[in-house]
Amino acid sequence: MTTSQLLNGSGRFVVLVGPDGVGKTTVARALLARHSGPSAYFHFLPPLRGPLPHSPGPASPPPPKAAPGGWRLLGWIRLFRNAARCWVGYLSTVRPALKRSWLVIGDRWMYGYIVQPDALRFHGPDVLARAVLRVLPRPHLVVNLAAPPHVIRERKQELTLSQIEQELLAWSSLRVANMQTLDATRPPCDIASDILLALASGRSAG
Repeated sequence: MTTSQLLNGSGRFVVLVGPDGVGKTTVARALLARHSGPSAYFHFLPPLRGPLPHSPGPASPPPPKAAPGGWRLLGWIRLFRNAARCWVGYLSTVRPALKRSWLVIGDRWMYGYIVQPDALRFHGPDVLARAVLRVLPRPHLVVNLAAPPHVIRERKQELTLSQIEQELLAWSSLRVANMQTLDATRPPCDIASDILLALASGRSAG
């Protein structure tokens, strides 16, 4: 049975989250390869126009971690601006793809505003970020990829074990609907199969 048949011809929107270096892009590529139907990928925010990319682009280094503190008002403006961009991008590119029975994979979506606010230069209260996320389109499945800190440290030498442990704890405490945590040390193709089965079995939002 093909993965298109597993998903019963319906479009699905899945978001991959987890700390830097856990393998989100690798799993996204495996998921795109494993799915036999049309699929697309975007990082953080969906494009506002044009077709969605069919695969992740070349890996690029993450932006430097911003220091705590800063202009709170500017952080709030960025949060609301990006929430608006999420809605526009979803309505113009993601939802049309879902209506055509595509599998759409997002990397992080807006969840970083809760887990890594400093990296996104957001210096507001956690409750505000959660309130904004509640009014955004909900993915059918959020996959939290986790691995032992020393495994991630081998891929991200610039991070300390303490930083990695903090990120792992923060992502596992995200508390959003339809989230599953998967072991990122397993082969990416196996993780991709588990994600597709979870989508097909209804362990996700309908």
